[in-house]
Amino acid sequence: MKTNTNLEFDILLLGDGPLKADFELLGKTMVLSDITRQHTYPVRIKKKLLSINQQQLDKRAVSQLAKQKYDLVYGNTIASLPLLSLFKKRHAVKTLCCIHELSYVLNYFFSKAYLHENLGLTDSIIAVSKAVKENLVNEFNVPAEKINLHYEFIAIEDAGVKSNNCGKAALDITEEAFVIGMGGTPEWRKGTDLVIPLALKLTEQYPELKFKIIWLGAGDNHPFVKQLLYDARKCGIENRLVFLESTPEPLPFIKLFDVFVLLSREDPFPLIVLEAAFLKKPVIAFENSGGIPELLKQGAGLAAPYLNISKMATLIYTLSQDAELIAKTGNKANQLVVDHYNTNVVAPGIYAEINKLIESV
Repeated sequence: MKTNTNLEFDILLLGDGPLKADFELLGKTMVLSDITRQHTYPVRIKKKLLSINQQQLDKRAVSQLAKQKYDLVYGNTIASLPLLSLFKKRHAVKTLCCIHELSYVLNYFFSKAYLHENLGLTDSIIAVSKAVKENLVNEFNVPAEKINLHYEFIAIEDAGVKSNNCGKAALDITEEAFVIGMGGTPEWRKGTDLVIPLALKLTEQYPELKFKIIWLGAGDNHPFVKQLLYDARKCGIENRLVFLESTPEPLPFIKLFDVFVLLSREDPFPLIVLEAAFLKKPVIAFENSGGIPELLKQGAGLAAPYLNISKMATLIYTLSQDAELIAKTGNKANQLVVDHYNTNVVAPGIYAEINKLIESV
């Protein structure tokens, strides 16, 4: 937006984090807690004594921000919905909510009644996959005409693999090992608990298969990973697993993968899958697990029935035995990202949505 349009914008972060410095390079960047000063000791005491709740703090922050006379507020997650609703109700600002979440996460944050009412207040909604749009329509009664489909995307011009001296040997992986890549924050929704059952099933069904599973996104000290490694030691498969910390440069590690396996129970359209696809890695995921089956149906990989570990193991083995199929599927995955799921293709459509709302002010 900064490079290709004349839009002027400020950036509001709902919480501080490691990407703050990157946002600050693009424009004025604020953190919600800094505006409300809710993190200071006097304010915490006052909040407790006066029973000030988060909604009251949000109202104060929005009232302060609204003085800037913004033409539009763009919320880049369903978690921003309370603020969007305040901008709309109290200050009549145009609002657009980009939703990257599916049923489990939506219901975790808000009740169905709240979502139905407050999504109804937004001027427009962006869904990042057909699965997200259908879920909003079917489960939360959001009018289909209010939702515009713009898939998740990556910047392929910045997706060159930088050397970081990362190789199989550095991770204690033999050259002949078939590397099964996975990734994300370890949690139930991401299906991290299924890593051990899958490794066991591969070992039992295909004892001749030499494989390693790499999970990119958490190291051995992560509490969830410690639990998995405990089970792995009990099962005698600890040497099959490698857990790597999250990194701002994931592509050299993804390049080591022979296949990318998405174990998620629910995932809208994860970027790590697009990165793997761009690097010509076939993708395997569960059916009915979100947006990635939409990519697989176009030829980027294979789908197993939901939570069917045995079938997923079979699909992994099938690819491991067929270099031609890996190459064909990987090339198709790359072409799909280049043609449909990169910044240059998707971002202009999002800008058009923003501009349409601004022009209607």
